[in-house]
Amino acid sequence: METHEEKYFEIKIIDNIIHGTLLHADITEEIADLATKERLALTKDQSYPFLLDARKLKCVSRAGKQRMIQKDSFHGVLCAAFLVDSKVQEVMFHFFKIFYKTPVPIKMFTNKEKAIEWLQQYK
Repeated sequence: METHEEKYFEIKIIDNIIHGTLLHADITEEIADLATKERLALTKDQSYPFLLDARKLKCVSRAGKQRMIQKDSFHGVLCAAFLVDSKVQEVMFHFFKIFYKTPVPIKMFTNKEKAIEWLQQYK
């Protein structure tokens, strides 16, 4: 769902960890689908720990949540660390973790270095 005017996310591999950064406050099903497809194209069937910088995130639509828990959303992901910086994001993460069971370990962090340290054990 990337347009010439707006980019919704960035994904790259650094030191064998996928680094994803949300650049938009709202996640829809289309954005979640596009991010998954771009990540799968980048990883080329290899598996990596995944760091998602979600500090700009404000809202995930119901359809976006449903898309995020589909099987291919975690294909090639060994574990996932979510970087947040607000109480609202912490509540959203805890809600997601309770109601949507993920096939890989996930954890929330407010410190990027600690998140990367946790991800290192899954390399």
